[in-house]
Amino acid sequence: MAAALTTVGLGVALEAGWEPGLRREWVWRGNALPVHMWPPLAAGICLAALSALLCRARAWEAMRPLARGFSLALLILVAFSLQGALLNAVGTPWITPGAYIVSPNATTYFGVALDVQNPADWVGRYPELLRTLPYHAATHPPGFVLFFLAIQRACAALIETPSPALADLATAYSDLFGLGLAPPDAAAAIAGALAIALIGALGLLPIYFLSRRLSNPGAAICSTCLAASLPGLLLLGASPDLVVMSLTIFALCLGYCAWRGKSAPLGLLAGFAVAVGLFFTLGFALVAAWSALWIVFGALGSGPRGPALRRALVAGALGLAGFAVFYLALYLLYGYQPVAVTLKALSAHRGVTTIEAARTYWKWLLMNPVECAIFAGLPLTVAALWSRRALRTPDYARLRPFLISWLVLFALLDLSGAVRGEVGRIWLFLLWPAALAAGAWCARSPDRRSAVPLLVLLQVTQALLMKAYLTLYSIL
Repeated sequence: MAAALTTVGLGVALEAGWEPGLRREWVWRGNALPVHMWPPLAAGICLAALSALLCRARAWEAMRPLARGFSLALLILVAFSLQGALLNAVGTPWITPGAYIVSPNATTYFGVALDVQNPADWVGRYPELLRTLPYHAATHPPGFVLFFLAIQRACAALIETPSPALADLATAYSDLFGLGLAPPDAAAAIAGALAIALIGALGLLPIYFLSRRLSNPGAAICSTCLAASLPGLLLLGASPDLVVMSLTIFALCLGYCAWRGKSAPLGLLAGFAVAVGLFFTLGFALVAAWSALWIVFGALGSGPRGPALRRALVAGALGLAGFAVFYLALYLLYGYQPVAVTLKALSAHRGVTTIEAARTYWKWLLMNPVECAIFAGLPLTVAALWSRRALRTPDYARLRPFLISWLVLFALLDLSGAVRGEVGRIWLFLLWPAALAAGAWCARSPDRRSAVPLLVLLQVTQALLMKAYLTLYSIL
């Protein structure tokens, strides 16, 4: 009932014209375009129905491994279908998603990728090129530019004879955004949007495995179904921040398995994953800080602290080795200079975000958690807060340190005032642990597990309301 009331309250506020944020500083603007709601509504109902099927009492535990794998794949596919339906809900279906990628107002990575002729030479000269690049590319390492370049090159190789419709689309994109696009470039923009959505949906897989390690199979499937309904995941299907979110989950899952399982290969892979994340965004350093906090709280909560700390030190050393291997290989092969890129990107970030310094610190200190709750989903946030008693039980002794480290990192990040506004997108990589907390509560009894599809349905309803009333992508 509390989750339903919060959803209704948000709907009433949006209908009354409320724009989340602080007026005269930054808000998620209202939407003035027509929205096609039937396809996402149908996909959302399928997600709720699948959640009801998978989260039945003892149903998941009774499944064979092959059936579980098939079910997880189906859940990812349904979530991806809902993302695609929401991407196509505004404007012209299958054309608007490409506009989100092409538009220099939404992101500059794709436009920069079109000008890269020799990727190896470009990566080596990246520190000196940074000052010539537009925002967002000027404030980040080269990962996202190379991501879109790879998609563009693949489309150019596959599309030898473009259709007239694709040629007309390239002309329309070029006229609208002032870019000279070939037909394969237009196809690459659409493929890029769908690829990002798929990567975000694939993040559900490590969520399941991490939740299973930290709790039990029943809680894991409840958490995964709830994570599939995150409004941020569903509504920001073309946002590169989804790639960061999935990399975050993957790195943390690998790190935990390496720590608990004393696995050297997984420790190396975890460090490698963090290095890849930092190749996309410098903000991924927060994932390393998150891991350190988690290790500290986990070791303090363990029985014999000495062995736990030794395992943590070994896992950390292996992760550092994997991290070093990645950047050493980039330096030897292409001359990439991560330290120089970091310094110049941070300097550029300070230069292009000076407008944020004028935003009121204490107002955003209060508003940022509210916005994160909205993009995590108000029903899910209510369920996560409701789970505090369940999390005190011995069954979730391993989950508690993880959630405590998450809350501490979130609080420190908010108190820092580093980001003031649009945190529903920027802090997307921090929202999904709410699903693990809520899933722990739902898995405590058969009656509670029956609440999962209802929560998913409320989450989808909130996502549809936000799509109808808010402009989530400013392309013009």
